[in-house]
Amino acid sequence: MRIKSSLTGIEPRRAVGMAALLILCLYMAAHVGLLFSKLDFGAADLGSSTNVDFFVYYSSARFLLDGGSLPSLYDPGTLKAYQVSLGAAADTSIHPFIYPPSYALLIKPFGLLPFAWSLIVWSLGTFALFLASLRLVGLRWVEILAVGAAPASALNFAAGQNGFLTSALLISAMALMAGRQAASGALLGILTVKPHLGLVIPFVTVAKRRWTAIAAALAGALALIAASTLVFGIEAWAGYLDAVRWFSAQAENQPLGTFFDYSSSVLMAAKIAQIPQPLPYLIQGSLSLFVFGAVYWAFRRKTDQDLLLALMLAGTAIATPYAFLYDMPFLALAVVLTLRHGLARGFLPYETLCLLSVFLAPFAGAHLNALQIPLVPVAHLAFFGYILVRLRAGLTAVQPPQRMSG
Repeated sequence: MRIKSSLTGIEPRRAVGMAALLILCLYMAAHVGLLFSKLDFGAADLGSSTNVDFFVYYSSARFLLDGGSLPSLYDPGTLKAYQVSLGAAADTSIHPFIYPPSYALLIKPFGLLPFAWSLIVWSLGTFALFLASLRLVGLRWVEILAVGAAPASALNFAAGQNGFLTSALLISAMALMAGRQAASGALLGILTVKPHLGLVIPFVTVAKRRWTAIAAALAGALALIAASTLVFGIEAWAGYLDAVRWFSAQAENQPLGTFFDYSSSVLMAAKIAQIPQPLPYLIQGSLSLFVFGAVYWAFRRKTDQDLLLALMLAGTAIATPYAFLYDMPFLALAVVLTLRHGLARGFLPYETLCLLSVFLAPFAGAHLNALQIPLVPVAHLAFFGYILVRLRAGLTAVQPPQRMSG
């Protein structure tokens, strides 16, 4: 399975690729422009800026800096009242803080800056970390540009979300795991600020026997817990657990709307499709177990580092029960790694269509979810399956040329 490499085949392909990359860059520029257009550097209050997701982090940081306690921050009514005092409309939906106390440690300093500058520092700073993680896995500049300008990246920029940060932690930890296990584990410890994105990692570390990384991850997580407890008190963790229970109940009874429109998990898709209870949880649990087993098998038996990383990232998108389209910048890397492999060894039937669907999912996913056609997890599952087929077939050596479909 190999692509023809004649001069007549390379140039058109390169031209199409560069045109697509240019469109991606323009798309990213439009979303960054949308982000900055919401900012008013001279306003007395925040006004329309409160529509940016980052407002949750900023208002929480300001609340803590103004003397509020973290346990009271976890009370949705208390935080809502404070957000209104900063300029949020009183009739808008509640923007709760549903993160562990360790995340509060991370975002608290951002309350020291005016909102506009805080958002710029957050967005550009976490984006720089994301790009640096792509260098760690050996991407070429054109590949970095493609991932950095992917629809998932653009969506994260427009929302001021934390997808760049969590993707950078996940990717960097994987890149460092072979040679610098302690550093890799420390990054995984920090990733516990969003623990549901690390569900696949234990199966990777155990399969590869990375005991130092496991120990470092546990030490890093415990250090964050200890530091946040020292700063905010043990009551903060009780407040966090109460907030998680409240949020879970809200998510369970939430009517279809924006919350579900930007979701990307199997569980949320099953709810959008109005599959009766408890089947959504059974479907999510079964697929998560399948992913865990497949990842463990692949990391024990296979050696192609690009495909293994792509498999782990694709598996992360499937295994987590709560994920959103702006969480998925890391999945754009998985697409590029698989595309690189396919360009060198050939594509499986209809594989290119699958890669394109996953790459563009953050652009189309919200519209499809709003129409109650939740296809994003279907694309993720197909992508995971294609990578598994590549690994199982041992497509690590160049195969004889064959005609391909898709």
